[in-house]
Amino acid sequence: MEDNFSKKDKDIYMIDLHKWFLILWKRKFCIIGIVTLTVLLVVFFMSPLFITPKYKSSISFYPNNVQPKSDETSTRQVMLWCQSNNMVDSITKKYEYKKRYNIKSDNNIKLNELYKSNINVRLDKFYGNIIVDVYDIDPEIAYTIAKDFPVLLNNIIINEFKRPYTLSLDAVTKALAIKDRALDSIMKVLVAYGADYELILQTMQGAEVTKGYLGTSEGSRTVDKEALKKLKANIEQKGPMAYEVQQLFFSLVSQRNDLQARYDAIFVKLIEEMNFITVVIEPFYNPTKVYPRILRTAFVFGFISFFAAIIFFLFTELNFVRHFLDDIRRIKRKK
Repeated sequence: MEDNFSKKDKDIYMIDLHKWFLILWKRKFCIIGIVTLTVLLVVFFMSPLFITPKYKSSISFYPNNVQPKSDETSTRQVMLWCQSNNMVDSITKKYEYKKRYNIKSDNNIKLNELYKSNINVRLDKFYGNIIVDVYDIDPEIAYTIAKDFPVLLNNIIINEFKRPYTLSLDAVTKALAIKDRALDSIMKVLVAYGADYELILQTMQGAEVTKGYLGTSEGSRTVDKEALKKLKANIEQKGPMAYEVQQLFFSLVSQRNDLQARYDAIFVKLIEEMNFITVVIEPFYNPTKVYPRILRTAFVFGFISFFAAIIFFLFTELNFVRHFLDDIRRIKRKK
């Protein structure tokens, strides 16, 4: 019983295969003609009459000490930078893509598409290096872009790497400005104490007052008692406040020195020369035109048109669908 059912099931899937073959054999010249016409049209429309051939120049490099920002490898990270908006802007602006390819100034979508079609970034799976193929309608510009590509890419990575240092430098600069304003205010207070009360440096002035009272002043035994008495009164009245202001001044100077040291350390990082790209294969000038892969494209479209023609003739053959459904019903009735 099971063998009988399996045979019937097999018959369902083998319905009229012979008839199908006869239909296709009958239409073989039409199918061959459709495939041939498709291939010829592909070759024709991909010819220089419709597609402008470009020139190619390639460069190969490795990332160097690039810290990835995610779980991806440094190589993958650099490949993303190659397709970043910053890189697109750098290439398209420097080499005037809008002017040379007649692109409207506000059509950034077409500009990005042109960049992706002209700049092909790929990974060498065997060696792990990055290969950039540059295409352009001018061989000299293709070579120049390929040669300049790692330089522009390195600058973008440097800016990304130095961005935290730039933010830190801005913060330290603002802190230094605050300390400078505080020191200016303290200096004005100290100058006022010196002008109004003749209080300059209390420790030294206190020693001079003591020497005056004891008659032990150096150089001369003659002491201006009135001036000495006035200075003593000023020290007694304003001395504590002047001393506190002086200590605050010294503290602010120390804090500012610490900030200046941090500023200098960050600034060294910002002006430090860095290289995150190691070029292994330099580009070269190539005057040979590069055409699209016509044969591969023609084969793909020919293959698609072949199966499309088969399906079309099978389903448009007279009574094919009706006969197919009738055969299905007949086999089911036999069960």
